[in-house]
Amino acid sequence: MVPAQISPSRAAAVAHFRSLSLIGLIALGLGVSGCEKVKPYVLTAKEILDRDTAPALADRAEPIEEIPPPPEPVAMEPVINKEARVSILGYHYFVEGTSRNDMGLNEGHFREQMQAIKDSEIPVISMRQFLEWKQGIADIPAEAIMITFDDGWKSTHTLALPVLIEYGYPFTVFLYKNYVGIGGRSLSFDEVRDIAANGGTICSHSVSHQNMASRAGRSVAAHDEWLRVELEESHEFLVENFGDTGAVEKAFAFPFGVYSDRAQELAREYGYEACFTVNGKKTTWETDDMEIGRYIVMGQTLANFEPALSFGGGGMSATSRKLISPTRGEDGEKQEALVTLRPPLGSTIGNRLPLIEADLSKLGQVDPDSISLRMSGFGRVPHQFDPATQSVRYQVPQRLRDSEVTVQLSFLHAGNPELERIAWDFKLDRIADYLDSTTTQPGTNETIEPRIFDTEEDESVVSSQ
Repeated sequence: MVPAQISPSRAAAVAHFRSLSLIGLIALGLGVSGCEKVKPYVLTAKEILDRDTAPALADRAEPIEEIPPPPEPVAMEPVINKEARVSILGYHYFVEGTSRNDMGLNEGHFREQMQAIKDSEIPVISMRQFLEWKQGIADIPAEAIMITFDDGWKSTHTLALPVLIEYGYPFTVFLYKNYVGIGGRSLSFDEVRDIAANGGTICSHSVSHQNMASRAGRSVAAHDEWLRVELEESHEFLVENFGDTGAVEKAFAFPFGVYSDRAQELAREYGYEACFTVNGKKTTWETDDMEIGRYIVMGQTLANFEPALSFGGGGMSATSRKLISPTRGEDGEKQEALVTLRPPLGSTIGNRLPLIEADLSKLGQVDPDSISLRMSGFGRVPHQFDPATQSVRYQVPQRLRDSEVTVQLSFLHAGNPELERIAWDFKLDRIADYLDSTTTQPGTNETIEPRIFDTEEDESVVSSQ
């Protein structure tokens, strides 16, 4: 007799019934006997269950799909504040008494400045933090300060370093190869290592500290080769001697802040992440990585520190605010500022060849020899002073490129034995110049309403200027 065929579903049901029966028998056995006596029955039941359920599972119409593992977590893109601004301070050497050179700063004044930074509660960031922000890798505070030192003076180690350690500030030292370890007032190799071990970043300042914009009689090819040596050999020297400290970064400071388009091009080609100048202006997200400005702090005049520390009102210091802000008299009536500025503080103009002017006539007699005028993107500029009107003027000789310009003016006058320092900024609407070239005329400073970008075409016009 041929045995009857049963369906897969019926077979599964029978197997299920037998499983329940076996489980019931095992439970009954557990109630009657000890665990050791029942153990052989449990093993036998397991074999029967495995034998009976396997065909039923195999006969299912659809196989059981494996559940895939959860996907790997996706890294979140960092949120970068593209409105942040950074003030970069630049120092040279330090003295214990009075400096005979404006590049030297009294150590007591340096300590006061570090305390002023602490009081301002503006964070001090490292070179690595700055570079990662510029590259969109990590964010920084909306306002931040960087501290840098040029050349490799021994006093950076003996006088400045203890103060920096006390305040816990990160800082960067730009070294030029030919001034390391030569004795005298230069840093030794061990001192550089100590700087690296105490929060210092080490970066390049060339090989020979010469003007990189001057060909000095060289042919074009010879000048190119010389530039490459200054850029490449200086960094390789640092890596070879201090690379094991982990403090070397690929950033470069142009000697004297002077550079050419070719020097910038070769620096970018060699892979420098940033190049620094001495043009006092705040760094923004849009600032070209190859021309980052710095506020060089002067020893005798103490110029540039207060404008660098202030992030409100175009870099005004407390002294500046009193001189260039309107006041109210005893009767409550609004009075004009003591110093009249052109273009006005915070104004927006369309002219890219403006006349820069400060009327100091309300302050008493001004000492002409004490006057110093600086502009972002230009550094110190050759001003004119009119004794009759007590006015300082500077006609911008070439079209301004930056959309925001900062002006710094320092001087002595009869009403104050101390050097006065004022700073203000104004903005440029470069679209206005593009749409109507007559807006750009020497000496024309008419203010206009800031233009709001409506189209991508507007933005492309600005980027091309």
